[in-house]
Amino acid sequence: MGLLAHFLQGPHPKTTLLLTRAGPVENPHHLLYSHPGLPLAEEGRKALLALLPLLAPYPLAHLYAADSLAEKEAAALLSQALGLPHTLLPGLRERAWGAWEGLSFAEVEARFPEEVQSWLRDEAGFAPPGGESLLAAWERGKKAVKGLLERHRGQAVLLLGNCTLNRAALSLALPLPPEEGLRVEQDYARLTVVDFYGEAGVVKALNLGPLPKE
Repeated sequence: MGLLAHFLQGPHPKTTLLLTRAGPVENPHHLLYSHPGLPLAEEGRKALLALLPLLAPYPLAHLYAADSLAEKEAAALLSQALGLPHTLLPGLRERAWGAWEGLSFAEVEARFPEEVQSWLRDEAGFAPPGGESLLAAWERGKKAVKGLLERHRGQAVLLLGNCTLNRAALSLALPLPPEEGLRVEQDYARLTVVDFYGEAGVVKALNLGPLPKE
């Protein structure tokens, strides 16, 4: 059913989901990381606080984040600045990389050439040794975000997410399959806004905030 048919069924209370990513993080060598992850860089703390003027117009009810290092620190920072309660949830974690955790892409290609070929053939369904497939992380994230939206129907909530989680959340509003998620950029410490009317989502803004440094 398209959005027009959905709206013709009658009014729905608006639930606003505000998404950002906790970062930049301390990752000078561009390593793969998930949980517990990496700490925020000083640049990340400053960038997140710079979001406060953009968040001010929204009557936020709650802040949610993963229980990983950067997200935990970012949640404490913003919840204090906003005077807002926050909750850390394992369901919001980044995709688990298993044996690839802490490696660069070059190291992964050198050590796991056969697995990398399997990954290229099935980007969504492949799971690294001991890790999690993109599809599994995507479905986990969607389930967690759906629960938050149901809990806060008619309110506005802020979600401090990550690369995978934010795109999974956006897929609740857009017909976006996991393997195409990278087509929608989600930068560190920038704001994306999605309004939900029942289960139908409308993307209002993407990546609001200062332009990232090249």
